[in-house]
Amino acid sequence: MRQLIHAVTDGAGLPDHIQTKLLSLFPEIDAVCIREKGLSAQQLFTRLTGLIERGMPPEKLILHSSPDLVPFLPVLGVHFSEYDERLTPFKQKHPDKLAGRSVHSVSSAQKAEADGADYLYFGHVFATSSKKNLPGRGLDALRKVTESVAIPVIAIGGIDQSNIPAVREAGASGVAMISAFFNRKV
Repeated sequence: MRQLIHAVTDGAGLPDHIQTKLLSLFPEIDAVCIREKGLSAQQLFTRLTGLIERGMPPEKLILHSSPDLVPFLPVLGVHFSEYDERLTPFKQKHPDKLAGRSVHSVSSAQKAEADGADYLYFGHVFATSSKKNLPGRGLDALRKVTESVAIPVIAIGGIDQSNIPAVREAGASGVAMISAFFNRKV
């Protein structure tokens, strides 16, 4: 089975150089999770419509915590944080859209699956600069989560080319990467 590859934006507000990077990446990845918590809904909508006008296929976009924009943008779906209870009503209203959730334990993974999630992000698997001073949960924790649910589990956190084989061996259906794609020095 082919490994899923998701890019997750870095929260920098979708500046032009990140948009340009996204436009170069989309042929090689399965989805882009737009994680821009610092933008208002209007700012996010404006930047996304501009990105789509520049050639980004909207069916590759997953909106992080922004289900209210789905009626206005033909995106792939929405990704929810671990304790966001909007996943179930979103999935009921939009059964044709993907709904994902971030999880950090077996119990959270099982709850997300029961709530109707189509996929999970589990992490952070390895130490990462986005979670300073917090050790990674590790491959054993990833394996336990992948074995506890029937939906795809996508590993996130400190993922790069060197450790993708290990997360796949631990049962991950794919990887989600932030800094591997969006290093701010670009």
